[in-house]
Amino acid sequence: MEEAKLKAILEDAGINYVKGLDRFMGNQALYEKFLVKFLYDGSHEEFNMALSAGDMAMAEKAAHTLKGTAGNLSMEILYQDADAAVKAIRAKADTQEIMELAKKVDGSYERVCAAARKIQDR
Repeated sequence: MEEAKLKAILEDAGINYVKGLDRFMGNQALYEKFLVKFLYDGSHEEFNMALSAGDMAMAEKAAHTLKGTAGNLSMEILYQDADAAVKAIRAKADTQEIMELAKKVDGSYERVCAAARKIQDR
């Protein structure tokens, strides 16, 4: 994919293209491969399932994993949202606050996945 187009798609989704590419030592093809691979990461689904089950320990673990993966791929908004969820769970915030943060995670997750699908479908 043309670099300018890729950069626009990623930045629209809250992904810092320059930082991400730097993490992959300038290898755009490898960065794209890992962005597409993110679509198959199960930590977001685990996070939501754990929240639904009321298992805050598992929700914290899954959100932390999601945060780490997002950070490694320079998905800055998803990273920030997952980090906020992790902190709220660790602080034993009330359920309503955690669920509001989970909605933010869901939104930023969907945006980065939409960007990854555009890369995958080209």
